[in-house]
Amino acid sequence: MDSLIDHAEDVKELRSKGILLNFLGSDQQVADLFNEIADNLVSHPYAYAAVKDGIEKHYKNRLKIWLAEWLHTHFSSPWTVLAFIGAVLALVLTVIQTLALFKPSKS
Repeated sequence: MDSLIDHAEDVKELRSKGILLNFLGSDQQVADLFNEIADNLVSHPYAYAAVKDGIEKHYKNRLKIWLAEWLHTHFSSPWTVLAFIGAVLALVLTVIQTLALFKPSKS
């Protein structure tokens, strides 16, 4: 956690995402606490290498980035989702109606 928290702004960001709960009072007190705890620790740079690599791989995946941007841009409201479902339903019904028109009858 010390690698994530250096300043009060870092604590504020982690609190806003629901990662950290602050029961000490101010964000600066939490930042100071984490910085003091980690002063005497000997860090092992490869301790979380697999986790860090997994996070990097997740955030560098272009398909996930494009999909997230597309969803955020085009489906930011429930109404756009309903409109999309309605448009897909209309296209499917149109295709079914067209196929039924060209299918020979058995009479």
